[in-house]
Amino acid sequence: MIVQLSPVLHRVTTYTRPEDLLLTKGAWVRFSDLWPDTHKWAKGKTFVVTQEPIIVPYGASYVLPGADYKDIDLSNATAGLKLYPENEGVLYETLLGFKPGDYLCHIYIPKDKYVYALGETSMFPNVADASLKYLGAKTPLDSPHTAPLLKLFSIKDMAAYILRLYVLEGVDFEKCSLAFQINKCQLQEIPNPTPEQLTKALLLRYYTELTGF
Repeated sequence: MIVQLSPVLHRVTTYTRPEDLLLTKGAWVRFSDLWPDTHKWAKGKTFVVTQEPIIVPYGASYVLPGADYKDIDLSNATAGLKLYPENEGVLYETLLGFKPGDYLCHIYIPKDKYVYALGETSMFPNVADASLKYLGAKTPLDSPHTAPLLKLFSIKDMAAYILRLYVLEGVDFEKCSLAFQINKCQLQEIPNPTPEQLTKALLLRYYTELTGF
């Protein structure tokens, strides 16, 4: 699941810390029924965060030439950044911020699945196209590292988030720097959630629910 908070929140960054935007002990989350059976422990179930989460900061930087791109895998794959949980019953809520620079970021889950595509079949992100490279692209202004507004949620063995970093034309080289705040949440199932819990719990949709419309 991907969440983009409103840029209006930039105005309150003096008073808002990353941890104020994240899940805390006692928060309710539920997974939609469309999660596959490979995630049976989570599919269609409701949970409570049982203890105060631990926030782990992490950063990654890449120097790229102009008009070039690099794909970054956030999963625990061999070549990934390994920012996913390794156990069931754990949810990582990750704030993603960008340090300033002349670059864009496209988000895929999994690779080449265009979450930010539009309904018309030709309207999908494409860094090789003069216009489509901006479609759905995130910039450092959308989620600054000092006040990140972009959230990515992950569980064990979930499909990989791929960040495609693209440096704009006319730039010799650019340093693309990512700042992560990883909120590690321990979950406990609520066997018989109340109507209030079902209504107020944060709904985590499977990635297929984010595409196709």
